[in-house]
Amino acid sequence: MSEVATRPWYKSTTIVAGLVLMALGAGNWITGTIRLREHEEVAMALSAPADTAPGAGSSNAPTAEEIEIARLRMDFYHVVASGGRLMTAGGFVLLTFGLARRLRPQAKRR
Repeated sequence: MSEVATRPWYKSTTIVAGLVLMALGAGNWITGTIRLREHEEVAMALSAPADTAPGAGSSNAPTAEEIEIARLRMDFYHVVASGGRLMTAGGFVLLTFGLARRLRPQAKRR
């Protein structure tokens, strides 16, 4: 019986690239989602009318600039989360192809 020498998994470019993309993508996805929720809450709090007595604390009212900044940050983190999902999906595809190539039975040469 002849043993087939197999390369270690970490020398497979597609497997390593897939794992790296999945790790980076998952990190971006999680970070983007968490920060997006935080800035959604800030934007909602800023844009909601304050229930204050007339003439009291009018200097604490949010400006249009603060609301716009919160919305721009929401847009940025939405892009980060979407990019993370895309990177995770691409990494999964690469990892699947790499594992399929590695685990399929080798054809015998005569």
